[in-house]
Amino acid sequence: MTALAEYIIRKQVPVGEDPGLPKFRGNIGISQGWISIFANLVLFVLKLVFGFISNSIALIADAFHTLSDMASSGVVVFGFKMASKPADKEHPFGHGRAETIAALTISILVGFTGIEFIKTSINRFMNPTQIEINWVVILVVLITIIIKEGLAQLSYNLGERINSSTLIADAIHHRSDMWSSMLVLSAFGGVWLGYPKADGIMGLGVAVMMIQSAYTIARSAIDDLLGKPVDANTMKIIRDFALQVPEVYNVHDIVVHSYGAHRFISLHIEIAEGKSPESMHDISDTVEKLISQELEADVITHVDPVTIEGEEISIVKGIVELNQKAFNLKDAIQDLRIVKNNQIESILFQVPVPVEFNQKDEFKEKCSLELIQKYPNSEIMIEFKSQMSMR
Repeated sequence: MTALAEYIIRKQVPVGEDPGLPKFRGNIGISQGWISIFANLVLFVLKLVFGFISNSIALIADAFHTLSDMASSGVVVFGFKMASKPADKEHPFGHGRAETIAALTISILVGFTGIEFIKTSINRFMNPTQIEINWVVILVVLITIIIKEGLAQLSYNLGERINSSTLIADAIHHRSDMWSSMLVLSAFGGVWLGYPKADGIMGLGVAVMMIQSAYTIARSAIDDLLGKPVDANTMKIIRDFALQVPEVYNVHDIVVHSYGAHRFISLHIEIAEGKSPESMHDISDTVEKLISQELEADVITHVDPVTIEGEEISIVKGIVELNQKAFNLKDAIQDLRIVKNNQIESILFQVPVPVEFNQKDEFKEKCSLELIQKYPNSEIMIEFKSQMSMR
């Protein structure tokens, strides 16, 4: 299915363009959805007909699992159509999270279908009936296994290319259907060996796989809706672009909010204190334009004027870094400012810490004491900044 994925991308995306861009990814997702709907419809009819012919609850359960796949692929199409709509008055950040809602809807469909077939399979286990097995039915199941694995690979491939949790969710669903069909074959084997209860047992196996798939999809979708840390590579890319701009000394407090394919990025840039407001604005504007062009995102920067020169800078940083090492803190301090006339009057800085860090008082007491020993008449102001880069 890699060739089919490449064909879909070639049809939708000009050569050299990123298929993950908002203007392309919607059509790619919709194309995958319609392919899945057609394939699942054919498989559903085949399984249902031969499930009733062979009187196999496992094959009938598998047919309705495939039907739920068709419904979920319909949700994929709807989700991508909604996500492609532009921002409006009621939704100023666009409709991108319709994709995530579509993935959550898929999980609910899969979960309810699984629960229903747990009931049916238990009843079949308690009251086993004879099922008829023939090579036509086995051939249907084998065809299902091949097609569903192909659809799973197609969805995974496209999902990874355009970074879509919805297509990944649909792929998980397809693959669970492939495994459930494998269990149907096992049920046939058990009945052929003279153990009719195998049909009910494997029907339970199908249902459990459906529920497991539903949990996996729902957990990922809910994580996206609630917000989770952006990946380290994206953070590095944003930081590197900002540091390309002359006179940007440091970058921190990067926050990324994703609405489907569209991202809103905010970050703090450190610039040497003493520059005019106009100069700082120009530097900030350059950073915003560069990141926006490279990542197709809306970008907002906040300027932090900092002290970057002088002997005291190295001394203060050395003291603070030793304390950070003692408390297993790895990120460099932020917004360092040293206020002085004839002598140092104030030392101000922020310490980036993990959200779960619970030794702030101990760190502040130890670090402040060491700084005051070096600069007795100074006021030490330490703030802690939890690292909360979200998407």
